[in-house]
Amino acid sequence: MNPRKRFIPLLAGLMITLGLVSGCASKPTETTMGPDGVQVVKVVVQGGYQPNHIVAKADKPMRIEFYRDEDPGAHSCVEDLAIPEEKVKIHLPARESQIVEIKPHKAGEMTFQCGMEMVKGKITFQ
Repeated sequence: MNPRKRFIPLLAGLMITLGLVSGCASKPTETTMGPDGVQVVKVVVQGGYQPNHIVAKADKPMRIEFYRDEDPGAHSCVEDLAIPEEKVKIHLPARESQIVEIKPHKAGEMTFQCGMEMVKGKITFQ
């Protein structure tokens, strides 16, 4: 058997695995409306953001719960969060939630990212 034929599927599988870890696009997740009229969504942070694409209503306030599901003491690119447009820079402690309040925005997109700007997610306001 040609060794190249065995190597190609292995490499393809490796590329898919690496893509998932680095934060490939996930199916967009819509916010839900809380009883106080604020849109809410939870993002699990574990080597990336899940979901990493949030769809929200324009001109409505929003509350995002970022829960970092990683072991205490683990140093990770995603342990810090930045939302440049909102001037947010916070630390995400392991196994804890941090709440970020987003003011109402016009239709468009906003990025959230790790402190090193390597892992990113986005919010689409419609």
